[in-house]
Amino acid sequence: MNPKNIKAKFRLLIFTMIVLSSFVSSGNLFAAETATKTIQITAESYTFTPAAINVNQGDRVILKVTATDKDHGFGIKAYDINEVLPKGKTVIIEFVASKKGESTIKCTKFCGLGHFGMKAKLIVA
Repeated sequence: MNPKNIKAKFRLLIFTMIVLSSFVSSGNLFAAETATKTIQITAESYTFTPAAINVNQGDRVILKVTATDKDHGFGIKAYDINEVLPKGKTVIIEFVASKKGESTIKCTKFCGLGHFGMKAKLIVA
């Protein structure tokens, strides 16, 4: 084999190893794409609909929450979320579901006698 060809192949091999090692170390080579989950939620008469939200760990979650009967609140303590939901307006809440398990969603603005029972669940698998 020609020494020039050997040097060229060796340089190509070194270059390829450097490029691949940068992808592997950054996690980009085999990383799965994260999904974006957009979910419509209604807050009304001391309930959230749906009562359970299922997502996967790592998902980007976009919640479109609308209070239909009066002002409510929307809180998920595990994600430091606490939003006011003005009656008739849709509030967009975005976060990454980074913590596996169940989190309670609560109304965080007193809304009447059924306020303390106004809950839903966020389930991250």
